[in-house]
Amino acid sequence: MSEFYTKRKLSCREDVALALAIFVVFLDFVNAIVHNSDTQLRTSIFALIVLLFALSVRKFYPNPSRKIWPWISPIYDNGVMIIVAIFFLFHVTLLNVPILNVDLYNVYENGDIIGHSLGGLMMWTIFAKVALEYSRLNNKGWSAKTIVKYSMAALLVIGVLWEFIELAASLTILPHVDEPINNKIRDIIMEYIGAGLMTIAVLKTKYPFDMGEWE
Repeated sequence: MSEFYTKRKLSCREDVALALAIFVVFLDFVNAIVHNSDTQLRTSIFALIVLLFALSVRKFYPNPSRKIWPWISPIYDNGVMIIVAIFFLFHVTLLNVPILNVDLYNVYENGDIIGHSLGGLMMWTIFAKVALEYSRLNNKGWSAKTIVKYSMAALLVIGVLWEFIELAASLTILPHVDEPINNKIRDIIMEYIGAGLMTIAVLKTKYPFDMGEWE
């Protein structure tokens, strides 16, 4: 086992949470086929590929290279993977809510608030984990404050980039996703709210990882 990576088995709760999240995404996949929901079908397939690929990497690549460790470390963190799975669970489910057969994102004007909040929460967790492991591996000694600063900056870059991608898509191949500028600003704010709540949770509980002291 690599000296910079200590494998931690899934606890019973983590095992159940991860398995349940993946199972629900699979049910969403079935639901999409039954109700002919193209968007939910594509998204559920993508989610299953991401989750199963990540778990396969953990299994078949148990000793990651030191050079790439910080960048793939979220895959090896049980808590981070659970958060990713839960994000996909909610995101895919809301594309075609079971029983109601309602695409919450299109039916309700503010339906994507949940998705952007959870997306910000998930992306911040991934960025913070990468920053933490980069600091450890390269003996940077970054404090929790520095890790939060870098991860929040990365989230802003990704959030703004995503909105520009949506704008480009609305002008070309996906005219139905056109949104006013205030909606895009709201999306970024909701991502930061989700990230902020997760930051507080990680600092308080030290889960899924310990960022150390604030200063």
